[in-house]
Amino acid sequence: MSSFRHAMLTLLAREPLSGYDMKQQMNSRMGPFWKAGSNQIYPELAKMEEEGLVELEVVQQHDYRPARKVYTITESGRQELKRWTMERAEPETIRDEFLLKAYNLWMADPETMMLRLEEKKKEHEEKLRIYLDKVSELNGLLDPSNPQDPILSSLSVVEFGIEYEKLYMKWCSDLASKLKNRQ
Repeated sequence: MSSFRHAMLTLLAREPLSGYDMKQQMNSRMGPFWKAGSNQIYPELAKMEEEGLVELEVVQQHDYRPARKVYTITESGRQELKRWTMERAEPETIRDEFLLKAYNLWMADPETMMLRLEEKKKEHEEKLRIYLDKVSELNGLLDPSNPQDPILSSLSVVEFGIEYEKLYMKWCSDLASKLKNRQ
């Protein structure tokens, strides 16, 4: 089973969702570490329903809009997600176009690269700001008396994102300083 399916089960384990809502949440809640396109979601939901991992409920709308299809994780889906969560993960490969460009830094104009590093640093500063806002929001929702509150795991992933953004910003600053010192 693919990690994409597990990402979908991860969202459905928290609440029932339509395919549209799932795409929105995948790109917002999971955006820092997982993205999805709509062309992936609906075919996978159909397969997962056939396999008994999710159930579909058609909810009629009260106005002219078409019926809403809402998916819920089944007990079989929960068991699969639990099994997968405890399984060893394969090491990740970083695919970052900017790092690839930095690898060719020796070929570039230092002034231009210092500008690119500043731009990249600003991108990561913005992501950091978003993560910090998210941490504040999640801390407000966290139930400290519930050791299995899903907010705790969400919070830990966002905190990882904060550290990643800080590291990337530091790397940009350090590299820009090295370039400046060589001029």
